[in-house]
Amino acid sequence: MARVLTQLYDSRFRRIGLEAPQFALLATLEQAGPCNQVDLGKRYSLEKTTVSRNLRLLEGKGWIAASIGKDRRERKFTLTAAGREMLAAAKPQWKKTQDELLAGMSTPQWDEMFRMFGAVTSAAQRLQEEERKGKA
Repeated sequence: MARVLTQLYDSRFRRIGLEAPQFALLATLEQAGPCNQVDLGKRYSLEKTTVSRNLRLLEGKGWIAASIGKDRRERKFTLTAAGREMLAAAKPQWKKTQDELLAGMSTPQWDEMFRMFGAVTSAAQRLQEEERKGKA
């Protein structure tokens, strides 16, 4: 399901030169403000190398900028003006796609889908934590 949805959003964003994971990171930075790599990784359950690669790509396109955090080893990432412009261009397409998906489902199905996403995410995170602690 995740792959199908990512492919759908990728196809919708392609004409403006954006991919679904990039949209998610830009939207997160808009909503949360400056974030470090660890915070972004935790939010999306992504490995450090995956987050690094995506952040370098966004930085290379001029959509985000890095600055030194409280500690010289920490980098905080923020949206640039170009990143805000890209996000503003992408949001109508994201909204249209969301509306089209919702039109194919009943409101209870839509709500249940998000409830199930939360339940599966929580279960998987618990298993990962147990695995890290050597219990699984």
